[in-house]
Amino acid sequence: MKNIFRVSFGLIVLFTVISCSKKETGPELNGTWELRHIAGIQVAGANPNLKAGNGNYFKFDGQNFERYTDGKKTESGSFSITPEDNVAINDKKANYSIKFNNEEKVYILLSDKTLVLFNGIIAADGTEFTYEKQ
Repeated sequence: MKNIFRVSFGLIVLFTVISCSKKETGPELNGTWELRHIAGIQVAGANPNLKAGNGNYFKFDGQNFERYTDGKKTESGSFSITPEDNVAINDKKANYSIKFNNEEKVYILLSDKTLVLFNGIIAADGTEFTYEKQ
């Protein structure tokens, strides 16, 4: 059942991207996403899980984003998102890539309530940031 849903969702995303002359993020990315877990480069003994209300989050609206660290806006601008064909990273598979302010491509795993940003692979000092939709 999950495979049918994933294939259907993938086809809908692909059709939307192909049929729109202007790139759109889709409703699943719009909104506020709060950082809840960090994997990779961590201080020994530190808890990798973050509590709700920690002040570290992204806001997405159309093709614009704002990034907040400790409750203060640290970055903003535009972004573009591109479907990817299940790129294996760590023990997950990225289904999109994203470019913030037209810079380097970052692979992401986007689902209904979870957004994972991959910064390289953990085995090579990479990090994985998991956000939850608010």
